[in-house]
Amino acid sequence: MNFHENTTCDWKDNECLDFKELEEQITQIVDNGNLEEMLRIQLSEVEMLQSMFSNPGEFCVYDYSVIADINEFVNGKCSVYPPRLDFSINLFIDEAKLEVCINLPHDYPASEPDIYVRSDKLDRNQQHILNSDLANYISTLERGEICTCSAISWLQENASRYHVESAKPDKTVNNSDENDKFFARYWIYSHHIYSKIKRKEILDLANEFSVTGFCLPGKPGIICAEGLARDCIEWWQKVKCMNWKKIMCKKKEVTHLNLSSVDSLRKFSAFQEISFECGKSKSRECHMDMGGLYRYLADHNCSYVFRDYFGVDGKCSSNPPH
Repeated sequence: MNFHENTTCDWKDNECLDFKELEEQITQIVDNGNLEEMLRIQLSEVEMLQSMFSNPGEFCVYDYSVIADINEFVNGKCSVYPPRLDFSINLFIDEAKLEVCINLPHDYPASEPDIYVRSDKLDRNQQHILNSDLANYISTLERGEICTCSAISWLQENASRYHVESAKPDKTVNNSDENDKFFARYWIYSHHIYSKIKRKEILDLANEFSVTGFCLPGKPGIICAEGLARDCIEWWQKVKCMNWKKIMCKKKEVTHLNLSSVDSLRKFSAFQEISFECGKSKSRECHMDMGGLYRYLADHNCSYVFRDYFGVDGKCSSNPPH
């Protein structure tokens, strides 16, 4: 099947019919807030996408055990909330390969999916412009709709122009020599960070722009990035262009370098992803261990920022990060 020749509903008639039937079943389920039924919809959607993208290498589930976990949960065999569905679809458009990475929240389709696209035919700027435009398109869809098929159709119709258009420089980024004279530290807060692809992209961007710090996935998601002010500005512009439910810079620290070196002002020697054991929970998402985060911040002489994030003073936990 040549997917660059397909648009919105050019799949097999029975697959389009299944899609319409599935859409019609959603409204009442979303209104009732029935989590088990929304997870069943996700399983049905994955099954449908597998039939649409059935050629080798087109559809990939990162961990098939997650599907088994969801089935056990919706069938009442397990009371612990399962992990989120994480999968990718490879599209081939005008001889270019696009990897569409999709992560579904537990309450999807009542909430937006995390969708991120990457391609070796796009440079960094083109890739982030594409993802920003895709996120804007997804935000126009009504909640309760199945978004993945619509997003894929949008990509099939629009992605080719991002390969031929040169990326326009971001005018909000100040690349003047003045930013070479300052050290900066950004404290970022996100509603959640779960997508494996998005987490890898954050790490890759940190390496590209020589920033140090950490990323703590979960709900909420916490990121610290520090380095030369110019590098932090460019890193932050790239990160915030990803598809986020909510992301903001809670606190920004800027110091004139004077005679100090950048490395002498760093509180972190590298950029890494950290985590804390939160145990098995019956909550919908694995929320962060606040005590573990406070201890980690204290170990790096920046516990003061805990109040900036959460409005209260922190307390140490016995669980070390890993």
